[in-house]
Amino acid sequence: MKFILLLFILPVCLPVPAAECAFYLWQRSWTPETELAVRACDRPLSAFAAELSRDKTERSAAPAEFWRRPGVTAVFRLRLDAFSTEGFRRLAAEIVRNGCPRVQLDADIPERRLAEYADRLKELRQALPASVREFSITALPCHLPHAAFADAARQADYYVLQLHGLDVPRNIEEPYALLDPAVARTAIIRARKLGRPFRLALPTYAYRLSFDPGTGAFAAISAEGGAPPEGRWNNRLAAPDPALLRDLLRENPDLPVIWFRLPVRGDLLNYDQETIAQLETGVIPVERLDIELRRTAPNAVELRVTPRARIQLEPLRLELSWPRRTGEFDLAPGVRNESGNRAFAVLPDRLSVPFGGCGTQVRAATFFIDETNHPVIKEIKP
Repeated sequence: MKFILLLFILPVCLPVPAAECAFYLWQRSWTPETELAVRACDRPLSAFAAELSRDKTERSAAPAEFWRRPGVTAVFRLRLDAFSTEGFRRLAAEIVRNGCPRVQLDADIPERRLAEYADRLKELRQALPASVREFSITALPCHLPHAAFADAARQADYYVLQLHGLDVPRNIEEPYALLDPAVARTAIIRARKLGRPFRLALPTYAYRLSFDPGTGAFAAISAEGGAPPEGRWNNRLAAPDPALLRDLLRENPDLPVIWFRLPVRGDLLNYDQETIAQLETGVIPVERLDIELRRTAPNAVELRVTPRARIQLEPLRLELSWPRRTGEFDLAPGVRNESGNRAFAVLPDRLSVPFGGCGTQVRAATFFIDETNHPVIKEIKP
């Protein structure tokens, strides 16, 4: 009896998901940083290929040979204003033009139009050439209770259940979450009962929400690492909960996962590979700041900082305690001296360092000091 009990418990404790993990690549431009990330990735990639709206088509700048790479799925986003006979005709032509043998359709279809969607998917599959060997669609948790979604799912080889999403708050006081635990778990149960092959899309990124500082009203949202809209705003993050992500992996070791999105250097609102790897091995990543003092010359020391397992909007703030505060220094671009005493040849005791991205090492400063004057440095938490 004890042996049987052990076999029952063991799958619950498996730290590593047994199913395959992949990445979404959602960059539209093809920068050197994107190229490096793609070359370093040994996982399947579901990559943005094109977005079709009523009046235009925006395509990825990825080179043609990328779509022939093994393991790549071309994702075509169909906006609601292109949900029409003409829109699907253009979609079929775009899929043929792209040439990738694995195709995914990403469309946020209103629940009331799921039956129409199923019919259009059937027509689309018939219009696609034999060179398209795999066809998938995306789905939202709200789609699953509807019988019409089962019809839509039967038109695809599998569907991707996108568990993350954000109901944009009207003001800064309203609660919000990137991934709701109850919604996610209910959706997975419903998807299993449906009986069609599916994969999970889980978030590694955050949204930046900007609110009016006077009224608190919502102003803008972004999932990219650029600057917020012009003006002064109160900014907040809707970020993934690493403990919830770890738990969903543990609870569903048989389900393939597609992480949204592939870490690319310079993407300030995304986890890095190390953090994602920890999640996949059953470890909840712990936020920390690695601080390194590296001697580069007999009288020069570089200060480098690396944030781990964290996404944030505000800069890193450091407190430095010196045996002697006399000396010269050179701050890296964007680093600010926030010391009370900023006189010439007085070493800083407080620094503000721009956040360079999760897992990205940043040179903060060079101090021209001898070996007897090393500081003690700690992070000042908000």
